[in-house]
Amino acid sequence: MGIFDFLKPKKNGIDINTFNSKQYQTEITALAQTLYFENDHNYKIVKAKLGKQGLDDNQSNVIIENLKKINSKMVNEFQADLDSGKISEIKIQPNPEHKKGNVDKDQVDKYIGFGAYQMERGDLDNALELFNKAIELDDKATLAYANKGTLFAKKGDNLKSVEFYNKALEFEPNNIQILENRMNSMYEIMATVGEEKFIDSVKDVLNADKKSPNALIYIIQYHIKQNDRELALKNLKHLFSDYYSEQIAIQLLLQIFNSITDKEKAFIEFDKLESGLSNDAKYQMNYCKALYLKGIRNFEEAIELFKSLNKQQEFSWNYYQIGIIKNIQNKTDESIEYLKKTFELEKDLKQDAKQYSELQNLWSNPEFIKITE
Repeated sequence: MGIFDFLKPKKNGIDINTFNSKQYQTEITALAQTLYFENDHNYKIVKAKLGKQGLDDNQSNVIIENLKKINSKMVNEFQADLDSGKISEIKIQPNPEHKKGNVDKDQVDKYIGFGAYQMERGDLDNALELFNKAIELDDKATLAYANKGTLFAKKGDNLKSVEFYNKALEFEPNNIQILENRMNSMYEIMATVGEEKFIDSVKDVLNADKKSPNALIYIIQYHIKQNDRELALKNLKHLFSDYYSEQIAIQLLLQIFNSITDKEKAFIEFDKLESGLSNDAKYQMNYCKALYLKGIRNFEEAIELFKSLNKQQEFSWNYYQIGIIKNIQNKTDESIEYLKKTFELEKDLKQDAKQYSELQNLWSNPEFIKITE
């Protein structure tokens, strides 16, 4: 199956005056720091999430650099405490003089940040102590509860993990990262809590973000299992609009359409899905339509569609699929010619062809051996 990697439409970014304003910088940097703690300190994920907020690539890079400076400052402070002996054996001891009401939010955030640091190092006991201290100082510290959820997930106690994610969600019910983390923990204990409760957690994610990819994948699979094609297709459109080049999106699409034996009905649904998509997504959708035609053995129409796509944008997998179909039709010479064009555009497909079951009869063919060397 061919996977395309066409560029997605570029974001226009946040208005430059808004982006440079002190208020926006404060808010977006705070959000970035939250995302950093909630996503295992992965800057790539933070950048992707910032993109969803409307920032363009350059703006996201600026915020990431600011975040790195903040984190570096925290690390330097940690190192100073380590050098002074306040921290020994890389254990971070909560200050007993820190009491609720006599510390500011920055100190609470430090305990959460140091706890996240220790959790990343694998010292889960010390991390838990620090998160508990943060909660002692501020019983509404959302990130402390959320990080405790992640900590218990790391321990393999997903029931406890869900408990703390739920507590965090009492204060921020629409926090998409916490909702997604809870969904992932619910998935791990689905056999215990039941599929319906897991799906409820998936729906909560989609209520906060209708384009959350993992939640969409789960709900589509659920609707397929329930033979609810209409809802499966509705959610597939949300997934496909942004993730049309991902293999799982293509697999789910074909899984749904392979259950539609009536070509006319299938084409009606393809047209519905295609409406409103970007040009690149439409191209991918039509490639899937050609694969569908191949699957129902409507070979000539599939070939014409693959050829039509190549007129729009020449691509190796279009030639590859035509070559495969020609081989199925026992048109060996034509198959070899299309495979030659395929390998001229993408040499890596030679190895794939030598393992592709629908080309197995060619593996001993001298010409095939020659063009796949």
